[in-house]
Amino acid sequence: MENRILEILLELQNNLSELQNDMKTVKADMITENSNILVELQNDMKTVKTDIQEIKETVNRIEESQSEDVIGLLKATKKKTDFEADYINNRITEMDKRLFQLEKRIEN
Repeated sequence: MENRILEILLELQNNLSELQNDMKTVKADMITENSNILVELQNDMKTVKTDIQEIKETVNRIEESQSEDVIGLLKATKKKTDFEADYINNRITEMDKRLFQLEKRIEN
């Protein structure tokens, strides 16, 4: 009976040693796997940072060109408005001349 208990205890001790070795292996594997995951996350973060920087630069270029576009539209609108004002001014002047001529005829 004592021999059987001793065998069981030795077997338990061997199993415990195997379990400890397995736990060390699992721990090492987890550390390696977590390190790999961290490296991948760092690479992904670098990519995201680069993308964000490119987006910011694009937005800045759009904002700058938008101001230039607005100024261009305002200049084009001013030219058109000036042309129309000149046209209407000329028409009014011509009509004023004709009206003056008609008034002179009536007076005579």
